[in-house]
Amino acid sequence: MKLVSYRWLWQAHNQCGLIHADSALQARQLLSQHHIHCGKIERLSSRRQSRYKPALSLWYLLLQQTANLLASGLPLSAALRHSIGETPSKGLRWMVEDCIRSIERGMSFSHALRQYKNWLPEADIHAISWAEQNGQLADALTQLQRLARRQQQLKKQLVKALRYPLIVLAVATGVCLMMMGWVLPSFAALFGDGELPWLTATLLEGSSFLRDNGALIIGTVLVAFLLAFTVKNKAPLRWQRSLAYLPFIGQLLQDIKLQQLFHRLAVSLQTGTEARQALKTTESSLTWLPHKAALRQVRQRLESGYGWVDSFRTSALNEPRTLSFLLVAEQNGKIDNAFTALADFNQQRFEQNCERLIGLAEPLLMVVLGGIIGTLLVAMYLPLFSMGQQFQ
Repeated sequence: MKLVSYRWLWQAHNQCGLIHADSALQARQLLSQHHIHCGKIERLSSRRQSRYKPALSLWYLLLQQTANLLASGLPLSAALRHSIGETPSKGLRWMVEDCIRSIERGMSFSHALRQYKNWLPEADIHAISWAEQNGQLADALTQLQRLARRQQQLKKQLVKALRYPLIVLAVATGVCLMMMGWVLPSFAALFGDGELPWLTATLLEGSSFLRDNGALIIGTVLVAFLLAFTVKNKAPLRWQRSLAYLPFIGQLLQDIKLQQLFHRLAVSLQTGTEARQALKTTESSLTWLPHKAALRQVRQRLESGYGWVDSFRTSALNEPRTLSFLLVAEQNGKIDNAFTALADFNQQRFEQNCERLIGLAEPLLMVVLGGIIGTLLVAMYLPLFSMGQQFQ
């Protein structure tokens, strides 16, 4: 059954929705098979389609609800219909209703979802397809929802670990600029042209430099941001490799991306997906390009007849722990369990590194912030102390 590239928005009385067809006439005929006689129908452009694209969090919530209903014995179309009853997303409701009509015409769930491959992760559609072939649809939907929830939790932890240091650094920078550019020069006017202590004189020179070259400094910062933005968009692989070398942050990014890679592989294999297809779909779902290239090498080696251990050994994913897990898994034939264990290990390491970063950042930033502000205050009051000693 071929995929139809045209998506139509139809309206009938108090109903509306989406349908895929080669023409408006065919769309009306397909709808009439479900006793829907639409009064208005129009083809959606790509721009308008993006307005109705549902949030992935709602998609995964739908998968979990559908899995629960399938486990209770409901057929797929009924489970989907009950799952979208309270969804706040108009686009998600229209998409699922269109899929239900396709399923009732004899199409598989995964094939119906392929009509919306620009809305959904391709890896999810492939996992659902293999699960349908192996009769494990409910388990696959649950696994996909758990995978998404786990990744969301890790992203929140990463944001939490980086948010506090960045906020403190921003506040410290703002306070320093204000004191160097406004407060310290105001104090200097009180002291006249007399000789100032070394610390005060040095900071005043720095303040004068900032005020005289403020436009140049701001321009340099803007150029640096523009350059970073350009590299990020034009050379994303180089950008991501550079991020991996950042202290603390680089290791956190490596851990979270490895966890996603191994967990996605584990879910694909657990749904019965063939190994090479699991690698291909996982590769397509990755956004971390260094791992994407490494996984491509693994897939090519596996297609050439090499085992899992040999394939990973020649790639950038050749950590000793990874090879050890895969060696044992190849011997007992449980590769999916090895990837699950590796995902759990990287998640634990990520969480430990997050806690360590927060624990180190709080006292270190307090010391830095206190030292900067203390130095500025001492520089402002040193001339007063000197003047007091002259009157004794």
